Amino acid sequence: MMVDFLAENNHCGQAILRIVSCGNAIIAELLRLSEFIPGVFRLKDKVDQQKYGDIIFDFSYFKGPEICEGKLEAKPELLDLDEEFRENNIEILTRFYLAFQSVHKYIVDLNRYLDDLNEGIYIQQTLETVLLNEDGKQLLCEALYLYGVMLLVIDQKIEGEVRERILVSYYRYSAARSADSNMDDICKLLRSTGYSSQPGAKRPLNYPESYFSRVPISETFISMVIGRLRSDDIYNQVSAYPLPEHRSTALATQAAMLYVILYFDPSILHTQQAKMREIVDKYFPDNWVISIYMGITVNLADAWEPYKAAKTALNYTLDLSNIKEQASRYAAVTERVHAQVQQFLKEGCLREELVLDNIPKLLNCLRDCNVAIRWLMLHTADSENLQAWFREISKQIMSLNYDDSTAAGRKTVQLIQALEEVQEFHQLESNLQVCQFLADTRKFLHQMIRTINIKEEVLITMQIVGDLSYAWQLIDSFTSIMQESIRASPSMVTKLRATFLKLASALDLPLLRINQANSPDLLSVSQYYSGELVSYVRKVLQIIPESMFTSLLKIIKLQTHDIIEVPTRLDKDKLRDYAQLGPRYEVAKLTQAISIFTEGILMMKTTLVGIIKVDPKQLLEDGIRKELVKRVALALHRGLTFNPRAKASELMPKLKDMAATMDGFHRSFEYIQDYVNIYGLKIWQEEVSRIINYNVEQECNNFLRTKIQDWQSIYQSTHIPIPKFTPVDESITFIGRLCREILRITDPKVTCYIDQMNTWYDMKTHQEVTNSRLFSEIQDTLGTFGLNGLDRLLCFMIVKELQNFLSMFQKNIQRDRTVQETLKSLMNVVSPLKGIVANSSKIYSAAVAKTQKIWAAYLDAIMKVGQMQILRRQITNELNYSCRFDSKHLAAALENLNKAILADIEAHYQNPSLPYPKEDNTLLYEITAYLEAAGIHNPLNKIYMTTKRLPYFPTVNFLFLIAQLPKLQYNKNLGMVCKKPADPIDWPPLVLGLLTLLKQFHSRYTEQFLALIGQFIRSTMEQCTSQKIPEMPADVVGALMFLEDYVRYTKLPRRVVEAHVPNFIFDEFRTVL
Repeated sequence: MMVDFLAENNHCGQAILRIVSCGNAIIAELLRLSEFIPGVFRLKDKVDQQKYGDIIFDFSYFKGPEICEGKLEAKPELLDLDEEFRENNIEILTRFYLAFQSVHKYIVDLNRYLDDLNEGIYIQQTLETVLLNEDGKQLLCEALYLYGVMLLVIDQKIEGEVRERILVSYYRYSAARSADSNMDDICKLLRSTGYSSQPGAKRPLNYPESYFSRVPISETFISMVIGRLRSDDIYNQVSAYPLPEHRSTALATQAAMLYVILYFDPSILHTQQAKMREIVDKYFPDNWVISIYMGITVNLADAWEPYKAAKTALNYTLDLSNIKEQASRYAAVTERVHAQVQQFLKEGCLREELVLDNIPKLLNCLRDCNVAIRWLMLHTADSENLQAWFREISKQIMSLNYDDSTAAGRKTVQLIQALEEVQEFHQLESNLQVCQFLADTRKFLHQMIRTINIKEEVLITMQIVGDLSYAWQLIDSFTSIMQESIRASPSMVTKLRATFLKLASALDLPLLRINQANSPDLLSVSQYYSGELVSYVRKVLQIIPESMFTSLLKIIKLQTHDIIEVPTRLDKDKLRDYAQLGPRYEVAKLTQAISIFTEGILMMKTTLVGIIKVDPKQLLEDGIRKELVKRVALALHRGLTFNPRAKASELMPKLKDMAATMDGFHRSFEYIQDYVNIYGLKIWQEEVSRIINYNVEQECNNFLRTKIQDWQSIYQSTHIPIPKFTPVDESITFIGRLCREILRITDPKVTCYIDQMNTWYDMKTHQEVTNSRLFSEIQDTLGTFGLNGLDRLLCFMIVKELQNFLSMFQKNIQRDRTVQETLKSLMNVVSPLKGIVANSSKIYSAAVAKTQKIWAAYLDAIMKVGQMQILRRQITNELNYSCRFDSKHLAAALENLNKAILADIEAHYQNPSLPYPKEDNTLLYEITAYLEAAGIHNPLNKIYMTTKRLPYFPTVNFLFLIAQLPKLQYNKNLGMVCKKPADPIDWPPLVLGLLTLLKQFHSRYTEQFLALIGQFIRSTMEQCTSQKIPEMPADVVGALMFLEDYVRYTKLPRRVVEAHVPNFIFDEFRTVL
């Protein structure tokens, strides 16, 4: 029974093993989630407080949920924001809640297990008998200890206020909240303790013992566990550390457990001096900084300050003379083992024969090294004097690998004797070749006998002694020292490989019980810790790409500014002038430095870190990608920031500077690729496109209800992250700033766009503002990805404007009774539309006058949409031009494929029996992305949104158009232009805006709109003829120009408008002008 406590048929052992396994998995999940806390729940900056302060609540919400919800329901905009916030965060909130629920379930399961033990559910097992069993004793102690660690990790990594806000948000947004009976218990357990991990924060009263007592646990169980930890060596670690001075290191794991569990019985810490004296003498006589779980360290001098008995017991340990004695002792040990390690690490020293003959000596050295480095790492604070000492010690990290053999010793001895007898009795001495073979065979058999002496205990002892879990977080403070070593000598990477492998041994601690329990969490937890370790390896080795890029920038500067390009023909007497030996030598020197850095990282062989295989070539490439992304993203952020108050726009100069910067990066990457053996162009295109697409995605998030979080983005990466910068204006990223600057300088209120010249002019000064060259400059700076991203962002902006327009239409037109009656009476008068309206000028002007108040907002929306459509057309033209020029075969293939698909779709509508792409076929979606990137599409044909039927919509648009016509006049050279700059209006945005708006609705609306314009032209011309007015009225000219432009932009046949206006009027009106 005792021996097989962990056997699969022992329900008692398996139950507690599953609990402990689950505990380790929960801690890994808490650590993982702590890195994904949505920043908005911290409510740190004023923007978040103002925007989300009314929808994110702490536990004060539970005092009056009806009041809080009532405030939300009173404001529709808050309700809308609340719904949007729910859609964006419910997934991560659920993940957090499940983790918190797991903590509560863990302690409930542990209490139930203890109750089952007491009630005799497990036959022949009681709490006492389980504690007598070696495995049972370990597991019970671990179960309570892990619960304490969970609570401490939660409080350290997820602040109390943040926890409360997450729980309340989940409670409000979760559909199953009423049925969730555990919610109250979870909230009681995890309510804020007042603890803050910020430096200098005051420790709350009775913390953490009051926190630990929130869920009652059997006092008998706690007392018995503490008793076992005080008296026993539960992990039998002392055998791995025979020297008395190593005892505190041998019992370090047990000491950490005891430290945590003592908070469940704080009376010992407060009043029981004898027990505390015993604990300190056994576990903390020479150490006061301990690692409690995966590198989470605690300084007992601070932690036990409020506890009288604990503080008194620790006085001797913290006595200055004792601290000096310990420091001196470890300094002496370090000096001694340093010489030993140097000796062992000499080339050819650690041969198999020497290792086999000196196992005890090597183990003693291992013990001394690890004990010394453990004490020094834990008890070190930042100090300039100590840094140099640590730098020297860190170089001596070693790794001893042994091969284990299973050959049987006795059989080996018999074989050796048999070989000797064969040689003696069969008189083989005369055959030298056979003698040599026999001698070699005996030599190898003797080697096998020596190898068999390596017992499994030796490997286990090495694993125990070499444990580095205490440094899981501390090691980060040594990063800069490691990086300086690599910078000075890139070959140092091979030695650091041993450090990384040693760190990987720390994974055994949280995985041991999970593995024993055959838990499905093994892979998840292994991946988390292995991933964290690989991230650290990447962080350390990132110094190599950083150093390479530093050298690279110097090379580019020399190549660009110092070295003169050698002409194809050169006079002999000028050869010396072009030689420039100094700068060329400097370039060669820097290039060699880059090659050495590359060689250094490639010397580190493929290494298995935890369960993740680390390939040095991939590591180098990822590092180069990371450094490239960091530098390019920073350059784009700094380079594309504009001052809207500048007299002359900074757009073109900044784009030219940015293009030069990007070209410098591109050239440098092209130069470096052969020296570091990477595909430079491929990496450049992949990473620059990723940067731009990610920034476009972040900017478009502003227009989305369900936002794409960083961890959901296909462009963001954990290993090669794209940096995020603090916004400098309303835009979140550089692509937003660029887009809004273009919109600002081409604003239809201050500029006039001449379509034939693709140029914008200032409405007052008539000076050129910008032209189509702007988009060529963007292409040079950001490439096709940048232009395509800009186009996508403009699409989102158009959708937003159209949505705002529809809201305005419903508010100002549909809900205004006066406007509705005016529209109704007008439609009664003008019906049928094929006829002519009598006394038309009076009727139309009266209708316009009655609706005058609604046109200002209407005009603003239409002009904005039209302006953005003009920009989209320009972008499309530039994309199409560059595609035809740079990739003519791609352009031709896309055009032909597009025509073929459209022909098939058209044929299907003619004959439904013919094939058509199914719903799950992604062909149309994928080809659309290619066509848009190649500029093979018409933005004016795009449907931006779905719309509902709107009464009198064509009539409203007709009245809007004829209301604007008096503000415009016809110019023979320029077409329709604004009459008065004081009342600004621009013709092309007006036409394109109206066209886009009508495109979003059923085609019958457009038909009715065109019919109304045709009726207006016919009626006005009829009135002029009857009144014998010889000139064509300006409004008619404007209306005819609109129809002409409508046909031109939509590429429809002229007969579409000739159905409403006689063709002779179209033919004659140009000659009349």
